[in-house]
Parts: sequence; C-alpha cells; structure tokens
Amino acid sequence: MKKQSWKWATYILCLLPLLLPSLVENEYYIHGILGRIIVYTILVAALDLVTGYIGDISIGHAGLFAVGAYTMAILNSTAAANQGSSIQVFYEWSYGLSLVAAVIVTAAFGFALGFPSLKASGPYLAVTTIAYGSIIYTIINEQEALTNGTKGIQMVPLKLAGFSFAGNNFIYLIYPCLLLVMFFKRNLAKSFWGRAFEAIKYSSIAAESCGISRSRFKISAFVLSAAIAGLAGALFTHLDNYVAPNTFTLDFSILALMALIFGGVRSVLGNFIGMALVVILPDLFTWFKDWRLMVFGILLLLALFYLPNGLAGWIRGYFEKWFPALRSEYDLEKIKEKAAAQNLQFHNGAESGPIPLRLEGLEMRFGGLIAVNKLELKIAPGTIRGLMGPNGSGKSTTVNLITGLYQPTAGQVYIFDKPSNNVKPHRRAYLGIARTFQNLQLFSDLTVLENVLVGLHKHYRSSLVAVLVGLPQVRREEDKFVIEAYKWLEFVGLEHLALEKAKNLAYGQARRLEIARALALQPKILLLDEPAAGLTSGEIQEFNKIIRKVKDAGLAILLIEHHMEMMMQISDEITVLDFGKKIAEGSPQEVQNNPQVIEAYLGAEGAQHA
Repeated sequence: MKKQSWKWATYILCLLPLLLPSLVENEYYIHGILGRIIVYTILVAALDLVTGYIGDISIGHAGLFAVGAYTMAILNSTAAANQGSSIQVFYEWSYGLSLVAAVIVTAAFGFALGFPSLKASGPYLAVTTIAYGSIIYTIINEQEALTNGTKGIQMVPLKLAGFSFAGNNFIYLIYPCLLLVMFFKRNLAKSFWGRAFEAIKYSSIAAESCGISRSRFKISAFVLSAAIAGLAGALFTHLDNYVAPNTFTLDFSILALMALIFGGVRSVLGNFIGMALVVILPDLFTWFKDWRLMVFGILLLLALFYLPNGLAGWIRGYFEKWFPALRSEYDLEKIKEKAAAQNLQFHNGAESGPIPLRLEGLEMRFGGLIAVNKLELKIAPGTIRGLMGPNGSGKSTTVNLITGLYQPTAGQVYIFDKPSNNVKPHRRAYLGIARTFQNLQLFSDLTVLENVLVGLHKHYRSSLVAVLVGLPQVRREEDKFVIEAYKWLEFVGLEHLALEKAKNLAYGQARRLEIARALALQPKILLLDEPAAGLTSGEIQEFNKIIRKVKDAGLAILLIEHHMEMMMQISDEITVLDFGKKIAEGSPQEVQNNPQVIEAYLGAEGAQHA
C-alpha cells in the first residue's frame, strides 16, 4: 500500500468518532468514558512534549491541568449555579474568552516551571514538578474565596450559539480539539523544532554546538506543554459541569505519566491508547479501583521490559514489517534524484579578511590546577593547525574554551577579531564555529539524515506558528534542507545509511557522521577533537581525504589528535601543549625534532636515548 493511501485511511479513521454521538445513545459510554479519554489524552499529549521529546520527567502536570480547569471555572461560572458558595466574585465571562484565558494563564505557569528545568534534571526535576503540583493543589484547596475550596465550583451546561453541548454532544467540541492538538504536535515533531527538542534530550552540549539554544527550547517546550494542559483542563470543567480539588492529586499526575509510557512516547496514537487503558481498566473491573496504582505499577514494569516503545511502538513495528513504505517519512529515491542536480557550497573566511580564530593569553584554572596557561594561537583560512600534547595537557579544555563551554579565567578568544568570551555556546555556531567531540555525541534515536538536519538547524527561518499550522513554506524549506543534508552524507560517504538510526552505526561511520553534522552548519572554523580515535589505519586514510577536502574549501581547521602519523601528514603547523603551556610551535618536521616535545612524550630519560 502506498504511503498516500495510508494517509487518507488515517484521515477517515480520525473522523469516525464524530459519528458515535448519533449512533450510540448511551451517555455513559460516549460522554462519560470516551469524553474522559479524549480530554485526558490532550493532557497526555501535553506531557509527551516535555517527557517524550525533551526528556524531562514531570510528575506535576495535574497541577497545570488544575490551573486550566480553575481558570475556566472561575471566569465562566455563574452565581446562579453556585448559590451558597464561598466565592466572592463571579466574572461570568463568555466560554470562548474563558478558554483563551485558561490557555494563556496555564502557559504562564509553564513558563515559570521551565526555569528549574535549566538547572535540575532527572529525579531532581521530577521532585521539583511534584512540589509545583502540590503548591497548586494547596492553593485551589484553601483559597475558598476564589475556588470555593473542597466544595468545588458548579458549572452551567454548555451552550454555544444556541447549540447544546450537553451529554453526548460534548464530543463535538472536545474531539476536534484533540484532533487540532494532535495536528499541531505532529507538525512540531516532524520539523526542526521537534529535532531540536530531541537533540537536547540526547546531548544538550552537541545540540548547542549546532546552534540550538537549550534554554529557549526547553522553556518553549514547557510553555507549549502547559498551554495544551490548560486547554485540557478548561475542557474538563464541562465534562461533569463540576470541578473540585480531589481530581488534581499527585495520583492523577502519576497515572498520566503511566498512560504515556503504556502507549509509547512521541506517538499520537500512543497517547490515546495509553489513556484509554488507564480510563477503561478500572471501569471494567470493580476491584481494580482500590488497587489501581499497584496494578498499574506492575503493568508498567511489564511494559518497560517487553514493550519498551509502548503499545503504539509495537503496533507500528508490526505494520512496518508488512508495509516497509511506512518506516520513514523520507522518499530516498526522490531525494537522490534532486540531490544529483545540486552541488555543495562551503562558506569560508576570506584570506585577506580578519583571522578566523585567535587566542590571546588564554588561561583556564580549576582551583589550583592550571589547565591552560597563557595560550597564544592563530588559525588562518584554508590551513590545518594541529594541537597536540600528552594526556591532560589541556587540549580538550582549549576546545571547550573556544566553543564557550568554559569561561576562561584570563585572556580572550577572538572569532574574526570579535572578542567572544561572553558569547553563548549556541551563538558561536552562528559566528562560524563547528566542532566534533572526543567522545561521540550523536543523537542516537534519530536517523543519520536527521542528525545532519540538526546540524542545519541555524539555517531554518520558519516561525513556530508557521510550523504548527504546517504552512507550505515550511514544507518547501524542509525539502530544501533534506537534500542539502543528503549531500553532506555523500561528502563523507554515508548516503547509503541515510535512513539508518545513528545508534546502529559502526564506530568509524559514527565518526564520519559527526563531521557531516558539523559541516552542515556551514562553518568557517572547524574544531576536530581526536577524530581518529579508535579508527583503523584504512579509516584514518579516508578521514585524511575528507579533512583535506575541507581544508581546500578554505576552512580554518584546528585538529586535536594523538595519532602522530596522521598529525604529521595533514597539519600545516602544529602547536604542542604540556601541562597547559605551549612548549613548541612550527611545521610538523620542526615539532617532531624539538627536544622539549620529545621529552614531554618520552620523559627526560627517554629523550636522552632518542
């Protein structure tokens, strides 16, 4: 079956639930069960943005859900429906205005929650989200003048433009909202925004080296997630026409997280399946309700062992086995055809312009240890500067100073004559710096092609709104950069592995992929941190060819390497460090015969015999 046919089949299946209210009269199954699944699925989709894409565990989304619900209830409820309550003021806004306000207010709460995620991660962030949810629960429980405390707020059955959304008709409101959220989420996931989220999850350092602002995208993820959670909460208020604090406990946050894992992260279908299980199972078995957390905990362990990608992942794997066309969004044959008509272009620094990279008096201290000691260094366009030295001599620290991971204790990094000590790591990518890593930093669950597309991140121009809506310009931009990414894979000889997951590559192939990703930034300065580590002699020769082609294109290259033969073959000049201090500099032959270099590598006694 062709991919286009699958799309049309999916669209038709998505519209079928809209027929249920007219086909099934029983309100318990349609309004009570299906309606609850739909509203809660929107919440799980919100949680998926933070947990599935960014990789931060949130156990406080019930709090965000509560903010949306209570914002709607406070603004939209009426005095007539809440006679005898402790609420002092009834605003009685229209439903539409209240819905928009609920989304905006909850997004603001998400913005506040996003900042702890920049400092904490793993269990520390999870505990932070629990505390955040607990604070919100306490507020809605105790601020009786605003929320009516434990008695809750009664809502009037919803009617818009004369049409009643009571009973089964409520599906006509909440199901289109679910489809809209899933549409936005899918567009986001398949765009450079979605890849940025996943890049941060797998390696925030590598993501920033590609021009991705960790703080911007993490906070954006929390804001978007909170806005969707707020929408779910606002819709929830008219599900039972009543809202009270006991719905928004820690247990509910845990159940939402379990639903996400059962169904499978980063999956539209998985969000729905997971929440359907959480809602339906306790209803099928009456004894289940008293033991639900324990039973769900056991099911969660089984799912993690036997279905690591969730039920949706298992279903997708089954269909992909029989219909290979579903395995990828990309048509490789069309990409090859278009790529054949294009040529790669390198952006380099002009020979007569400013020096691409200059270090003046650069120093880095860690307490009493001097890792880099008053280092002076220049790299001209179209040259390879080797940086070598024994282990612990300060080579990788120098690269981290150049890329902004460390702030120097003294001295200055100049990028095209611009003082750059205070430039953020992701902004240095925009100045023309790209790097590889001593220890591989690939985005393991993305394909080879998608890894290179992350490298192209800084060239995208589409706005977030355009991405969410899926405007044609976004598709055109994506198609353009997919072809360019494929050309970079051709450059390093990996085009035949374009659709393979990065985690499945052999070590030498993974090294080449890192270079392709770095070159996709269109840098003017390329920093290679031990690119030949662990490679065979044949692979090193292939690497030498790639690096020479990059040099011939006019890029300034800083090469850190322990492989002496490779360093001597391709370097124009070499700088040698020992205990953070420059001990020699010059041509490969001069450095090779330098007594201080020989002593640094062989020791004083070895140098005498050399």
